[in-house]
Amino acid sequence: MNIRDYSSQFTVFVFTTDVDLGASAKVYLSQAGYDAYYFQDLETLEQRVRDNAPHLLVFSTSSLSGALSDFVSKVQEINDEIRFIAVSSIAQFDILAQYNSHGFVDVISDDPAALESRIVWAVDRACEKIYLTYQNEQLFDDLQATKEKVEEVHAAAVTSMKHAEPERSAMSSVSMRIADYRTAQSKEDLIQKYLNHLPDTLCIFFKFLPSVRSFVATHAHGIPTSDIQGVGVQLEAGDLKDLGSQMVMGLLPTRFSEMLVEAFHLNPPKALPLYAHSALEGVFVYSGGLSAAESTALGEEFSLMSLCYSNFALEKKVDSLEVQDFVTELFNRNYYQKVLADEVSRARRLKQPISVVKIALDDIYEIESSLGESVKDELLKSVATIITKTSRTNDVTCRTAANEMAMILPHCPKKGAALRAERLRRIIEGSSFMENGMKVSISLGISEYPSLCDSAKTLDESASKALLHITDKGGNKICLYKAPETHRPEFDVMEN
Repeated sequence: MNIRDYSSQFTVFVFTTDVDLGASAKVYLSQAGYDAYYFQDLETLEQRVRDNAPHLLVFSTSSLSGALSDFVSKVQEINDEIRFIAVSSIAQFDILAQYNSHGFVDVISDDPAALESRIVWAVDRACEKIYLTYQNEQLFDDLQATKEKVEEVHAAAVTSMKHAEPERSAMSSVSMRIADYRTAQSKEDLIQKYLNHLPDTLCIFFKFLPSVRSFVATHAHGIPTSDIQGVGVQLEAGDLKDLGSQMVMGLLPTRFSEMLVEAFHLNPPKALPLYAHSALEGVFVYSGGLSAAESTALGEEFSLMSLCYSNFALEKKVDSLEVQDFVTELFNRNYYQKVLADEVSRARRLKQPISVVKIALDDIYEIESSLGESVKDELLKSVATIITKTSRTNDVTCRTAANEMAMILPHCPKKGAALRAERLRRIIEGSSFMENGMKVSISLGISEYPSLCDSAKTLDESASKALLHITDKGGNKICLYKAPETHRPEFDVMEN
């Protein structure tokens, strides 16, 4: 996703008494494509919020004449859908953290260095989240609609059973097949179940691989699976132009048809295209020489299966959006918080240590400001890929902030976590990125339960403090959190 494709859909208000900051922030946001407005007067801001509420309100805490809670409450009384980004001194960050449940999506240090760029950065992340939330809600709506279609088929079957006794067994069979499709654990499982429901008819499923313009046989009914291994066809670039319209009519590109006639004697071959979210997943092919009754049975079974297939695909996509960061393809912060709590509870039961390593890309704001957001995202994804490839099977890696990734390391004491962090730092330092061989570095903060903290919350916080400390010192180093003198571990940890 590129937020620049959607930024014009978002309205952003900037409120600060610092005229230079407000004006320049508005210019930067407008250049990024946002519908941005700057306000210096609180009353004017409140009136505009009533008249045309923004998606985001960026404000400076130093510009508030009253209490922060009064300001937030007044805005939310007007419209509780507005999200806040605060520009504040670091000393106030702990106070602002208490407002996470009141619509705050980010807090930015008021350090003047590249402040406008950091505001755009925070607005980009917030708008991406808002957009994905709306998209997720739409997916749920689509999922519900698909489920309703399946239920309609089921209800129609039940109604027919009530009104037509001779057809009772057939309708019962429809209900049973829906139940069978719903037990599928994967798309491949659904395809195989469909083929299993067919009568003694030759039918082959070809998976569509758009990146190489190819169809590859993966499942078959009526012939041994060994007979389709390695069977496929690559289309010409021009074949893709009319592919959708041909599929709708049950037709196939000439090259595909000729291969089916030669290899399987399907003369003429007919097609049942399988879609998910308007994307072609593959096609079932069968002989056009079937009887009318056989063709009808095959088509009716396909209609039933394709509804269940769409339902399954929507559920999987919703699950992915809920737990995955779309830039790095790592798990997101919500998933991180859930897994961390579960793993700390398990560590407490088993009396085994668990460590967290927080990772930040050095000079990220300067990189984005000089090279652009796409380069920054590509670097984050490349670093995430290296982290994943150098991790153990039971490690969990997540993106926990705009420039922060976290590794959850079960059964790993602080010494082992520090060694792994230093190894990762050296790998990144010695790697080249992008086509021009760009060099980057990372900073890492480390903490461990139970030696250095006493809960999932303090494990996360202490790793963040260690990361912040080392980034303030210039970065490209690791930092192990030092526990307070009053800390007493719940159990002793044996260092390897």
